[in-house]
Amino acid sequence: MTISLHTGIRTATVSTAWTAWDEPFRLVVTDPWAMHHARLQVAELLGAIVEAVGRRRLPAARREARLVELLGGAARPAPRPFPYGIAGVAAGTDVHRTAPTAWQMAFTAAMRTRDGWHVAPGPAAAALIAQRCAERVAEDFSCGVLVAFGDHVATSGLAPVGGWRVQLRDAPGAECDLVAIDGGAISSVSAVRPGRPDRLQPFVVPATGRTVVPAWRSVTVAAADAPAASAACAGALLRGAAAPEWLDELGLPALLVDAEGGRRTVGRWPTSA
Repeated sequence: MTISLHTGIRTATVSTAWTAWDEPFRLVVTDPWAMHHARLQVAELLGAIVEAVGRRRLPAARREARLVELLGGAARPAPRPFPYGIAGVAAGTDVHRTAPTAWQMAFTAAMRTRDGWHVAPGPAAAALIAQRCAERVAEDFSCGVLVAFGDHVATSGLAPVGGWRVQLRDAPGAECDLVAIDGGAISSVSAVRPGRPDRLQPFVVPATGRTVVPAWRSVTVAAADAPAASAACAGALLRGAAAPEWLDELGLPALLVDAEGGRRTVGRWPTSA
């Protein structure tokens, strides 16, 4: 376990990070005195989920549905508008959720494609786990909370001065974005083929069984909560070239990167300086 203290103007946050289901998990709170009990509470919740799902040895097709059921949420919530502020942040400021390094991204991709049974929540369940953990800690300890689980960042409670700083990187060697939000959540989805950052991974549309080559290398969306942001990412990837207009109609700030690395922002997503 690594704990580091980040200090800034009129604010202080303390963070701790570990690995859950082969995914990086990071907990940040604005009250350093609450960290010990907050981590124990989150670890207890995650342990209960693993035990409930692992004991029944559910097949992969039902695993995520069971995880969502345990957390009391909907697998595909309707995306909700982003009612918070989002802004670009100058380099050198404190970062509450750092972008994964090249080796971390390669390790994650390898774990997602390995054979054998293992408890690994899909995007909808992972986003819901992040959201539930953030909400529970904020409610029980009356502090601001950020939870980063894999590609999902959820917040709850009062943000530190200057907002929560989140680093984003969609592929090894890609440009790193640093943004700040004063609430809500950010989720990302990447179509980069494991071990081949120059190629995109085709996916199958569940409703039709049709194989589609994605139009975007990655999609990152800010929404009111992590499940909504995750659902919007999946919807945008399915819509291909029409995704920017769809996200704009929903009022969701987003960053889309195409196969050649071209970037397109939607709504109030900050543009690079």
